[in-house]
Amino acid sequence: MFKVCARCGQEYQSWATECSDCHAPLDLAPGETLAPAARPVPAPEELVVLRLGEPRELRALAETLQAQGISSRIDAYAKARLGIYVGRADLEAARAIAEEFVARDLPDADAAPISHDPTACPACGEPTPEDAAACGACGLEFPEVPANDTA
Repeated sequence: MFKVCARCGQEYQSWATECSDCHAPLDLAPGETLAPAARPVPAPEELVVLRLGEPRELRALAETLQAQGISSRIDAYAKARLGIYVGRADLEAARAIAEEFVARDLPDADAAPISHDPTACPACGEPTPEDAAACGACGLEFPEVPANDTA
């Protein structure tokens, strides 16, 4: 999806709001429609990794998910790799969209879908105690997530 300046005809990415040449507001290109509004990205403790990959591939997947109304976040995963994260509630729908996206647009991609065992280290897969601050096998440090107050 792209936008077009009504004054000069310059094309812009969908997130641009103003023409950088003539400062006119941008409109959607003829035949383009806005994607459904995605829900806000969930809190970090509610995110699960969907897929690892290269920045270009993950960004394209994030745009595909956004077009389907699923918010995502691209962030570091383990040792300098990038992953795309979605909310737990969207995981199954996001997996289906990601599988279709990869088959259609990235048939030779080396990234693999992730199925994460919550009792194992996300970097190396070694069993890890729930209260561990870091993985004993690879040293990955786990963020401290505050417990929800139920009082």
